[in-house]
Amino acid sequence: MSTMKLKFKKDEFQNISVVHQLDNGECSFSYVEMIKHLISFGNIVEPEFDGDFTDAEKESVASMSKYINEAMTELREEWDDED
Repeated sequence: MSTMKLKFKKDEFQNISVVHQLDNGECSFSYVEMIKHLISFGNIVEPEFDGDFTDAEKESVASMSKYINEAMTELREEWDDED
């Protein structure tokens, strides 16, 4: 099973960028690729942070990831019920 982790990077100018960390490397963030992964595998793993993120920023991102995973679990259950 392939895993996808979102990695949030903050540079010295406080600019934040996001990349996908996949089993075979790292690539630029794409909503389309994230959605494809979620449909295929159902979740994302806990995000990783690189740079000086505040606890509030980390908590916000973790909350978003948890919400996405919960929504995907519900959606997959609905899909299973339709089969």
